[in-house]
Amino acid sequence: MIRVTRTQLDTGAIAVVRATEDGLNIAMDRRHITTTGAAGLEQALNGLAPHPGPEDSGSDDDEQRD
Repeated sequence: MIRVTRTQLDTGAIAVVRATEDGLNIAMDRRHITTTGAAGLEQALNGLAPHPGPEDSGSDDDEQRD
């Protein structure tokens, strides 16, 4: 899951991104994004998450049979 938070970053740093085993954390400087903007960005990015396709369905059709 992608999380977007607002925080006070050092001058010149607009965003900091950190990947963890639980997902992606994006910290945006609160001077550059509103609360609504952060929530909208988080929702949009999570909506882009990949969905399983036919090759990821777990089907055994590709296995050779005797």
